[in-house]
This record gives sequence, C-alpha cells and structure tokens, in this order.
Amino acid sequence: MPVASLTDGAFSTDVLANPGLVVVDVWAEWCTPCRALVPIFESLAARYGGRVRVAKLDADANLETVTRYDVRALPTVLIFQGGVLVERLSGARALGTYVDAIETHLAREGTAVTAVPSVERTMAPPPPAAAESYAIREARELLAHGDALLVFKHSNSCPVSFTAKRQYDQFVAANPDVPTRLVVVQQERELSSALETVSRLRHESPQALIVREGRVLWDASHGNITKPRLEQAFVTVRPPG
Repeated sequence: MPVASLTDGAFSTDVLANPGLVVVDVWAEWCTPCRALVPIFESLAARYGGRVRVAKLDADANLETVTRYDVRALPTVLIFQGGVLVERLSGARALGTYVDAIETHLAREGTAVTAVPSVERTMAPPPPAAAESYAIREARELLAHGDALLVFKHSNSCPVSFTAKRQYDQFVAANPDVPTRLVVVQQERELSSALETVSRLRHESPQALIVREGRVLWDASHGNITKPRLEQAFVTVRPPG
C-alpha cells in the first residue's frame, strides 16, 4: 500500500475522523533529514497495510495543520489514534523506533487514549494592568493586528541574521501591500523580549512571525526565512479574494 498524501483541507476527514491508527510524516522538499524517512515510511506502509494508515504532509503547502500541531522541526512524525494525537517524534529515527511506537498503540486499541499537546498558539492572558509595561502593550498591539502582519526580528551583529534580512527585504520590495514591522533586537530589546512573552515563542534571531488577531499564524527562524517561504505563508494565511 503506498504512502498517502495529506492536505489541510482533507486532514479532518482523512486523519481526525479515522477511527484507527494514522501515522503522519510531516516533511518538506528542502529538508535533507526528511529524505531518510522516505524508504522507512514506504516500508511501514507495506508492513501495516490495512491496519494502519501511513501518510505524509508537506509542511510548506499545509501551514494550517503545521501551526495547529506546533510542528517546529522537520521531519516530525505525528501519531493519531481515533482522531487523537497520541505521540510525536521529532527528527529522523530508525525504522525500529516507528515500529515500536506503532505496535505500542495498536496494542492499546479499544482502550482510552491520552492526548499529547497539539498547541494552538494564542496570546498570553494579560497580567494586571499595573504590571504591564509599554513594551508588553506594544507587543500585544502588534499581535492583535486585524490583517496578517509580518514581524521580523533582526540582530545587527549576526551573519545569519543579515542573510535572512536580505530575504525579508526582497519580500517587502515585492509585496508592498503586506503590513510589516521590523524589530532590530539591539535597538528594541524590550520589545523583542515582550514579543517572546506574549507570543509564547522562544526568542530566536533572526525570527519571522505572521500574526493576526492575537494569534501566531506562522513562524520561522534562521535559514528557514526565505522570500519564497514568506510568500507561500501569506498565500496560506490570507483569505481568498
């Protein structure tokens, strides 16, 4: 049985509504370690055909699911049982690791399952007004932007950050209609720290966030910040029309 391909639009039907075990390989074309899982998942699909649904999800083309399940590293394997996320395995593992995980969950079929965190990121609850700094208020205002807003955090002392900044600049020049906010960490350190607090994302530099109405819709850091990925992210998070 071949490895099935999943999409955001069919994820609920193909995975969440499936009463059995579904193993999902979240991958990307540019991800070198992901290639190591191709023969492994083909082997799993052949081994468990008819008993387990073995599938793959392109992270770049399905950002809604990636965000919903807080996938921050590739490859990541998500295991669902009866529509419930019961295990996640980040990084490429040996075939035996996935076989052991599948056998463990098959043995539990028919029993109650315990979900692992799927993490849909939202704003942190506001602290008492008296304790809220100007930087926290500004960070909340940025995340509460009504349209999808690109926030780019840049360090002017980091070579990797300069490379990502060029990609950001190219994106901005090609997409003048997209609202953006550049945060230079050395000059706006308090705001940078406040964004970490409010978004609940660990600070990295460089770091790109797409935010709207109090939610982080997409994020990337370091070499994952490229003009094509930013453009694909906005295609995904913006409503059609």
